[in-house]
Amino acid sequence: MKKSLLAATVASLCLPSFASFAADTTSDDVMVVTANRFEQPVTSVLAPFNVVTRQDIDKVQAKTLTEVLSLLPGVQITQNGGRGQSSSIFVRGANSDQVLVLVDGIRMARSVAGNVDFNQIPLTQVQRIEFTRGARAAIYGSEAIGGVINIITLTGTDTPSKTKLDLGIGSHNYQEANVSGAYNIGDNSVLQVAAGYENDKGYNVHPQPGLNDGDKHGFDSRNASLALHHQFNDQISGFVATRWYKNHSQYDGSSVYSGHQYVRSETEFNDYSAGLKYAQDSYKSSLILDYQKQDNLDLIDKTNAVNRKDQYHQRNVQWHNQYQLLSTLLVSGGIDWRQEQWNDLTGFAGNKERDNTGYYAIGLWDYSPVSIETSVRLDDNQQYGTHSTYNIAGGWFLTDNIQLRGSYGTAFKAPNLYQLYVKSAWSTGNPNLNPETSKNIDVSLHADYDIASVAVTAYQMRIDDLIEYVSGTPSYENVNGESKIKGVEVEADFDTGIITHQLNFDFKDPRDSEGQRLIRREKFSFKWVGTASYGDLDTAVTYQYHGKRPDISDVELPAYDTWDIALTYWLQPKLALKGRVANLLNEDYETAGGYVMPGRTYYTSINYQF
Repeated sequence: MKKSLLAATVASLCLPSFASFAADTTSDDVMVVTANRFEQPVTSVLAPFNVVTRQDIDKVQAKTLTEVLSLLPGVQITQNGGRGQSSSIFVRGANSDQVLVLVDGIRMARSVAGNVDFNQIPLTQVQRIEFTRGARAAIYGSEAIGGVINIITLTGTDTPSKTKLDLGIGSHNYQEANVSGAYNIGDNSVLQVAAGYENDKGYNVHPQPGLNDGDKHGFDSRNASLALHHQFNDQISGFVATRWYKNHSQYDGSSVYSGHQYVRSETEFNDYSAGLKYAQDSYKSSLILDYQKQDNLDLIDKTNAVNRKDQYHQRNVQWHNQYQLLSTLLVSGGIDWRQEQWNDLTGFAGNKERDNTGYYAIGLWDYSPVSIETSVRLDDNQQYGTHSTYNIAGGWFLTDNIQLRGSYGTAFKAPNLYQLYVKSAWSTGNPNLNPETSKNIDVSLHADYDIASVAVTAYQMRIDDLIEYVSGTPSYENVNGESKIKGVEVEADFDTGIITHQLNFDFKDPRDSEGQRLIRREKFSFKWVGTASYGDLDTAVTYQYHGKRPDISDVELPAYDTWDIALTYWLQPKLALKGRVANLLNEDYETAGGYVMPGRTYYTSINYQF
């Protein structure tokens, strides 16, 4: 979160990684990978971005990815209650499925049927998160309209040996146990392992008097990951990795029509990947292969009637190349192929499958005080043919500390398989949907001084053929006309004494083609994270304010604010006792109408590293 927490060496944790763009990169430069699909210093990136390290996550003692992401600028989270319940993310007011979610640079299989549920991804496997706002479809393809979130789990061959153990308990009979480690095997190999368990008995997230009195909707998860990294020689390195998790949760399906329905949900996810990286002088190349499978099963309690049973499959091949043509000019490009498959095992929608092949090229020119970045991409979608997108951005250092940036980009999003083909009691797919297209513009001013860093960004998105769920039908439809989202983001990092402050404001106006506010989007939010260390005690306090939001059926959800506090006391240099209180003032609020969020909750844990 705070730039001073990062160093250039952190970049070695990311795969695929490449050498710095500028030959004169200093050791103080923050390195990022996600902005342009290769490692580069922050000073050469012209898109708004944020980086969250494992240390940042541990300091605020977050339990879920949604808790981490909710603190980032431009991000709004809606959730149907507590841990394990369905959640969505809006970036700059864009739909949840207009944000591309990557894990180690690869799309999540869940995207074949809509937005990714971040509650399902184990936070214990996360090493780092990179977040880029604005259209990046010219680099990544479909879905990258509002931004890109890259969740990085892999380390690298230069990772020192270490082991980390966590044991914790909390409110709602919460229990957790996690272990992770990275171990040097000889001089050229690193074995990375992680395993975790989590259990939360939960509470009634959707109380309906007379229908579900006394119900509790909880969550439990078991997860594991394994990766082997090897440096074959000075030019070639590679990795093989696998990730697995199995989650159980309960949610409420009660209604005046169906009566009481207590639904038990099970998700099992498997991922297998391998990659090679080659570096020789000015040329870099990487190849990544990945296969993902996710099984989903929902059963109605007592009757064990199947409410949902389906599978997601996804196969990916990515080949990326980079060449330092001049000291001031870098060019890169590549090909990525994706096959996505949705199997509806209930038999209503059947098996649906499609391929997409993307070809992209990127150029970065940096001749101080001016930088220019261009990218162009062609996607060949099996259903929707070819779509071209492009992006151009420029930066100008007005002084050594102040930079003016601007960008313009186009994007598109093909309807997902769920929107096209789903058949259920509450939703019907529409095979006649058109892809969404958008035009995005950003203008920002960045000031970076020793005492503070400040960034102000104004943006506008124009989206044609926006896909919305129409409850009265019920089906998915393209909205005629152009939906518009415009806003201003303000970020600031500074210190006062021993306290480090990170804050952001977000003002936006998200409206459809008829001028109506988009459902569940707020117009204003404010977030603050304050951290301090005094002797053996580390503290972190977070505050969030979210404005009013329109909900379904013309209901308006009231504004709310929350405080969280986390304390870490180091009993020994490698042994820490941790405690956290979430929703400290016991705020009563909802992010989705009818679904109550947790009240004041307590957590405590012990952490040992060796």
